[in-house]
Amino acid sequence: MFLAVSLLAACAPAPSAGAGGTTVTAPSVLLVTLDTFRADRLGQGFTPTLDRLASQSLHFTEARSVAPLTLPAHVSIMTGQRPPRHGVRLNGAVLDGGGTTLAAQLRAAGYHTGAVVGAFVLDRRFGLADGFDEYDDDIARDPDAMDTLHAERPAGRVVDRAVAMLARAAATTPWLQWVHLYDAHAPYAPPPAALARASGNAYNGEIAYLDEQLARLFDAVARRPDAAGTVIVVVGDHGESLGAHDEATHGMLVFEPALRVPLVIQAPGVTAEVRHDAASVIDIVPTVLALAGRSAEAADGRNLLGTAGADVDSYAESEYPTVAAWTPVAALVRGPWKLVMADRARLFDLRTDPGESQDVAATHAATARELTAHLQGMRRVAATPGASDAATPVSAETAQRLRSLGYVVSSPSRTGTAEVDPASAIRDWSAFEAALTASRTGRLAQAVPVLARISSAHPDSPIFASTYARALAASGRTTEALTRFRTAVARWPGDWSLYHELAVVARATGAGAEALRAEDAALALSPREPSALNGKGLLLTDTGSHAEAARVFAQAVEHDPTNAGYRANLGNALRASGDLDGAAGAYRQALERVPDLADAANGLGVVLVQQGRAAEAVPWLERASRDPQFVEAQLNLGIALLHSGNLARAREQFRIVAATRGRTRERDAARALLGQMEPR
Repeated sequence: MFLAVSLLAACAPAPSAGAGGTTVTAPSVLLVTLDTFRADRLGQGFTPTLDRLASQSLHFTEARSVAPLTLPAHVSIMTGQRPPRHGVRLNGAVLDGGGTTLAAQLRAAGYHTGAVVGAFVLDRRFGLADGFDEYDDDIARDPDAMDTLHAERPAGRVVDRAVAMLARAAATTPWLQWVHLYDAHAPYAPPPAALARASGNAYNGEIAYLDEQLARLFDAVARRPDAAGTVIVVVGDHGESLGAHDEATHGMLVFEPALRVPLVIQAPGVTAEVRHDAASVIDIVPTVLALAGRSAEAADGRNLLGTAGADVDSYAESEYPTVAAWTPVAALVRGPWKLVMADRARLFDLRTDPGESQDVAATHAATARELTAHLQGMRRVAATPGASDAATPVSAETAQRLRSLGYVVSSPSRTGTAEVDPASAIRDWSAFEAALTASRTGRLAQAVPVLARISSAHPDSPIFASTYARALAASGRTTEALTRFRTAVARWPGDWSLYHELAVVARATGAGAEALRAEDAALALSPREPSALNGKGLLLTDTGSHAEAARVFAQAVEHDPTNAGYRANLGNALRASGDLDGAAGAYRQALERVPDLADAANGLGVVLVQQGRAAEAVPWLERASRDPQFVEAQLNLGIALLHSGNLARAREQFRIVAATRGRTRERDAARALLGQMEPR
């Protein structure tokens, strides 16, 4: 199975013959990024595919990420630039590509470019689609959590799409294909067979599973007629702490477990070798462009095919602590020395202290000063553009709009960001992550007390305040939640998300007017925010303003086209305003993305009944009725059966609805219809 792959490393850098005898001189490129993949997981027995590839390739053992966050790290992988330069320093930010990405540069050189990503955090809305002819980010999201960044699809589905994309790529044209696998990211839930191969360790099991899927991907490359001229690059975007330095996952700290990543490069004519010199994810762009015969003037990294450079500086940062109103962190590695900067500089000697437990800044003061000055200069390369909406000063125009909506602007920014070193508070963050997981999985009784404690311990952190308030609302304590969100928007008036969350809770408590004001405030701060647009559309629907709601839902869809829930809401508004054809189109588009989205299936069924096509409606309403709590769909199914002439099944369906508890409107309607059907 791997014979063809093993031959790639032995090939000379000669032109490869394409279909029909056409010569292709530029190498094709397969770039695989492995999310949350620690460097030390190779060679442990559960990654045979990657171990085999590494043995036939350049394998860099000292490769590091520039950020322990998925989007900033991937932007650096794709641009060759450090975060201070490209400006994307948090998940959810947007890259202004300007043709600087690897894909854009290779497409300009005649490559066909395609990508398949495994998580919504890399959705096209964040800018990495720049330069790609095909960008497959079609990831079905939980209809009840459409706005989360953590929607993902497993490696098997990603590889299925990638193999199909490879099959469409002509052998006569060089191609770039990027494949992103998210499986190793928490929460860890590998298939049972992969978990067994990893001896019961769930994190390792996720890696074992994606390694198995990579075998299929590499085999698909090996079967291509242009395989001999193909470059394969495999790299992790960042690592995972797994409890080191009390960090459960990643993002807050910049110690080695969260930064060290695997990096493997296999290319025609390049001899297999294990390299121990420093490497960074920003080195991928200049290396791949060099293999393609092109320069990389815009990159900060170096061509790794050149001379080994043991003293090359490795930079890393995380702005993620700012979401908790804590101090951002940064690191610089030069040879054996590693400087970590937060509230103060700490220096570690990685030769004698690989666990980074002994700060030697006092005994090596000159080295600490030199590295500190260099690190600070690297961080000043560019201003941080929009690292946090809540930290951006509120403009006079925005302040006026907020005041017109009833909100007093008392402070332009968050407070306390320079006072808490995340390393000193990391146990609270890990407890927060655990409570967040408990809350999302319905274990609110476990989550609420923890969130209450953390919110009280860190009163300057809006993320803790809002998460606690959201958990209160989910546990039925909506009045308390509403009070806390009102307090939050007064404390942090520049944070659009707090206004949006206030609107959600206000709507749930029946305070529609306040909810609409809050949603408008969110949109004053972030006019293109899809979740706020969707929230406003729901509020307009509540008041019967269906045509206006449809306009707002259409904007939400425009700014977040992969969100099936927004499309279903658009269909509902169009149907209520009388545009049945438009509604049917919106519902079908939603169902293309999430085939089991009950609201869309129910809406489409209702439209078909209204259009006199009751028989066509039945399968859609049967699909919607799989949810036993969706009584409206159960009733609509009975109506469709009645109109299609299936009286026996219609009676049976009406009896089911008539026997339900609660939902008086549907139950009474079913009983009335049964009465009309009974012989007199």
